[in-house]
Amino acid sequence: MPLSHTAVSSRVNVHPHPKPYSGWVLDRAVALDHSCPGLLAASFRFGAQRRQAMFLLLAFIEVLGAHEIASHLRCSEIALEFKNADTSALFGQAILRARRPRDLIRAILAGPPVGLLGALGRLGPDPVGEAPIYYELARMFLSRDPADRRRAKVLGQISGDLVGAQVLIVGMLDPMLLHPAFVATVYEVRQVADIHKALTFVRQHCSGATDEAIRASLGRIKPGGHRSDLIKGWAARFDRVPTMLDTRGDPTLKVLGSAAALADAGRRYRNCLTTKIFETVLGAHLYVEFKPNDRHEPGVIAELRRTNQGFLLEGLHAANNRRVLPHRASMIRDKLAALGVAILAHAPGDRDVLHAAAQMLGAHNLLEADNDGWRNEMLEVAEGLQQILDEAA
Repeated sequence: MPLSHTAVSSRVNVHPHPKPYSGWVLDRAVALDHSCPGLLAASFRFGAQRRQAMFLLLAFIEVLGAHEIASHLRCSEIALEFKNADTSALFGQAILRARRPRDLIRAILAGPPVGLLGALGRLGPDPVGEAPIYYELARMFLSRDPADRRRAKVLGQISGDLVGAQVLIVGMLDPMLLHPAFVATVYEVRQVADIHKALTFVRQHCSGATDEAIRASLGRIKPGGHRSDLIKGWAARFDRVPTMLDTRGDPTLKVLGSAAALADAGRRYRNCLTTKIFETVLGAHLYVEFKPNDRHEPGVIAELRRTNQGFLLEGLHAANNRRVLPHRASMIRDKLAALGVAILAHAPGDRDVLHAAAQMLGAHNLLEADNDGWRNEMLEVAEGLQQILDEAA
């Protein structure tokens, strides 16, 4: 009874539909096809693992030279029938006759290292980079060095397909970051330097970011997560601001200098301070809470922007982001100005004349005493009355 097409495909480890490849691998395969006709067409039907085993052989030829690899093959069992063939024919026949990827790897490396075949199979059907990537992958799995063993183990533990760059990435990452959940989020070599720099920033501004704590946090990265999740998670726990404001012992002014302080103030003032954590740790803004000595009086949040000459007051906000009463806003501005904070000033000129012109010109934001420059819109009467009642409560 003749075998079905499916059975034949399984026996010879081929794919039913041809799939071409390109790059340096194609150039090398075309050269071998001259001495071993049919190799190129046959390789287009190889399964993913068999193709990658072939690519590994071609990479070793590229890196170590044809003579050295041919010497290995001539001593192997798969080359007994054609060990006297010329070098190109030897390579081509070895690829065609070693239908199991394991046999071809064994002939090249004198035995397939544990895990290497699995890693090759997860690289997909296409070449994953230049020849040195394949060479480094094999070297890592062959190595007995504990650091290499750990890198190879991490590659084996990454779920799903591997990206060729990850072979190089595990050798470049800080060893502390060698966790399969995190390595799975890094796809390009150029990303490694940015990760290390961002991690340095985190350590500078978060006292809890010790090596042990960072290593423990890697396991909390969810499948399909992003490498920035690690940095965001730690930045959300910062407790050191890049630039501090010296309040000169004023007990009514408290710098919100940590993520916890911002979150607490956000709850008490019922505003969006929790969304300002990242821009605060990055130094773009600094938030200061005015806490009156009389605990029955409402507090105020001052929003400061950092400039190259110090801080600038951008806004004053009462609870629920309401306007601050003019007399209280003026007092807080004076306090901040005494600390060197720059305060936006009104346009010069007679107030009534300026307001009359502003009304005619449609600049309604100049018609009310502002709390943060000229950006606020004019208060409606009812809104202003309600604010006064709320603050007096």
